[in-house]
Amino acid sequence: MACDSSRFDVILEKKIPLVLSVGALDMVNFGPKTIIPPEFQQRKIHEHNEQVSLMRTTVGENKKFAAFIAEKLNKASSRVCVCLPEKGVSALDAPGKAFYDPEATSCLTHELQMLLENSERCQVKVFPYHINDLEFANALVDSFLEISPKSRHVECQPDESKSVQDIQNDNAALQKYSSSNRENFSRLNDFPNAKPETLQKRIVILQKLKDQISKGKPIIGAGAGTGISAKFEEAGGVDLIVLYNSGRFRMAGRGSLAGLLPFADANAIVLEMANEVLPVVKEVAVLAGVCATDPFRRMDNFLKQLESVGFCGVQNFPTVGLFDGNFRQNLEETGMGFSLEVEMIATAHRMGLLTTPYAFCPDEAVAMAEAGADIIVAHMGLTTSGSIGAKTAVSLEESVACVQAIADATHRINPDAIVLCHGGPVSGPEEAAYVLKRTRGVHGFYGASSMERLPVEQAITATVQQYKSISIE
Repeated sequence: MACDSSRFDVILEKKIPLVLSVGALDMVNFGPKTIIPPEFQQRKIHEHNEQVSLMRTTVGENKKFAAFIAEKLNKASSRVCVCLPEKGVSALDAPGKAFYDPEATSCLTHELQMLLENSERCQVKVFPYHINDLEFANALVDSFLEISPKSRHVECQPDESKSVQDIQNDNAALQKYSSSNRENFSRLNDFPNAKPETLQKRIVILQKLKDQISKGKPIIGAGAGTGISAKFEEAGGVDLIVLYNSGRFRMAGRGSLAGLLPFADANAIVLEMANEVLPVVKEVAVLAGVCATDPFRRMDNFLKQLESVGFCGVQNFPTVGLFDGNFRQNLEETGMGFSLEVEMIATAHRMGLLTTPYAFCPDEAVAMAEAGADIIVAHMGLTTSGSIGAKTAVSLEESVACVQAIADATHRINPDAIVLCHGGPVSGPEEAAYVLKRTRGVHGFYGASSMERLPVEQAITATVQQYKSISIE
């Protein structure tokens, strides 16, 4: 935490208006007390914790601080204001605290007043406050407003003031909505990085789904690989639509596992698909499948990009959950494991996005529930039916037990979470009904191949066969 000789240089060189104070100049930071150099062991030491020790600065050291600061600021050509608190420069520099030393603090203040060339360009102000007082914070802001260009803080364009008002109105509406939400699944403190409009969408979506469950109706989610798939999934009454790269491969006649191989940038494909799908879906929530293990994206920035494009939530796909054996173990060992997907869901949750991750076992369900997932999708593996479906999967009976175990694990963490079943032998309405009737706390089905690839295969095949059956005699 050392300060070197270049301190303040860039601000002064760039001629940025600067308000400067003297916070924490009463202390020098060290690591554990045992590593403080011998020549300082007899000084006044405060152990902040086991890893951090603080040493009180002396009158002589404070004189040197003042000289260092004054030398820099006296050379500045931009506007500077130095604000000095008389009653202490840190929480420890106060009456009854470990570093309270009025002589050292007043020396710092007096030296700066003496050494700085007080002028219109460089002002020095002394306030009868402690550095942590609200009054001193207000004085700092007022001082900056005095020296900064007026256009930056006085002139406010009508659209800017309107946007502020809109945000205030959104917050008020959101607070009202949340306080009346009987399920209470949207406490505002849980979403520190959320935009009001994003969080409000999440609240409305979840309330609608909860109401549907209370009426005994299943939640149905669907993957979409094309605009026409999404358009007619909405027409059929689907509750959620998810876009991910496998949809693109699947509807191109390739197996869904192509989405897990290095054929294209999974996250880039989702952004491309947004242009095709989002304009044709009018009401249904559209979520993005996110490759959370992508090492070439800052995930927090990418989630903001998805939010700005128009997605209201996310799912973890491509997912390392579909890998097993030594390869999966190697992914975990080399920092490309499932924990990155959990972390992505947690980040999205804090942003107020709807989160509907896949989980392949109870432990993964627990991790996702603890990360704040709204909907857990119990994944039974690659869908087995159709021309390019997998042949190896658990049986339908085994799926019932697996889905139930994931649902139970989820609800131990969050009793209000929604659980859907997906994949493996659960490849159509009859199989979904079989699982839902034999499980507790499972609220619906999420289909991808079964929702767009299989219907297309069957419909096109049947239609062509009908044409071929026409007689021309």
